Amino acid sequence: MDWKKRLKGDELVLKHLIDRLNETPGNGAPDERELARRSLGEKLAEMNAYVEDCLSGRNDFEKSVLRYKLRIEYPLFAHLVSLSSMSREFVEFSCTA
Repeated sequence: MDWKKRLKGDELVLKHLIDRLNETPGNGAPDERELARRSLGEKLAEMNAYVEDCLSGRNDFEKSVLRYKLRIEYPLFAHLVSLSSMSREFVEFSCTA
């Protein structure tokens, strides 16, 4: 499978999960919201593992070029991965509006 097609499809899944978080009111259905948040975390971990697998065996220059292309072509993934690596003290996904 072409890695660009896979990441493009995965990015659409991320958008769908974010939409689910936004549609679920914070005070309405905590189980549904928690399920969407957990699904988002699992999808990010899956995508990150796939990206790391694609980067393995490459030299530092190739890795840096590919990481740059990832940030440009898949901005939602890049943004969410950077947020997910931060401490929960600074990032609270339950506050999405």
